[in-house]
Formats: sequence, C-alpha cells, structure tokens
Amino acid sequence: MQVGIEILSKIPSENRREFIQSFKVLPQYNGCRDNCVFHMLLEDVSDMNCFLWVEHWADNKALEKYLLSDRFKTMLGAVDALGKLIHYNRIKINKIQY
Repeated sequence: MQVGIEILSKIPSENRREFIQSFKVLPQYNGCRDNCVFHMLLEDVSDMNCFLWVEHWADNKALEKYLLSDRFKTMLGAVDALGKLIHYNRIKINKIQY
C-alpha cells in the first residue's frame, strides 16, 4: 500500500518566491527515483499564499526514511522560516494510477 504526506502552509507574499525556489533548487532525495511515486507543490487559486505540498511513496519504509532525510527537514525548515505550517497529515493510498 502506498503512503504519503500532505502539508498545508501559508506563506506571506514577500516570502513566496523564495519558498517556491526552495522546492526547485534543493537536490532531490536519493531514494526518490525508486520510491517516490508522486510529488507536487500546489497553490490555492483563491489564496496565492496558501500551498499544499503532496508526496506519495511506494511504502511506509521508504516514507519513513525520507522523513529522516536532510531534504525533508530543510523543506519543513523553509515552511517554518518563511511562513506558517497549517496542517500536516500522513495518508494511506489504497489504489491510484498515474
């Protein structure tokens, strides 16, 4: 069964560009190629300062390893430094096709 994370954050307008850049410039996590099924940063069209970070992983072991990685910790640090964490949820994905 696939698992994932959903992280909702509010980033003030003045930090928006830096926040988006942090997703683009940080090197990919080494385990992502084989184990990360889906990852995306989504923006709320009705609130340009609200972002949803979504990742789906092959299994719980791969996700747990990722959650301990420097990349994940750096991204959470960026959320904390540049804005506010609204919601963090771990999810189970029963069946999904890409």
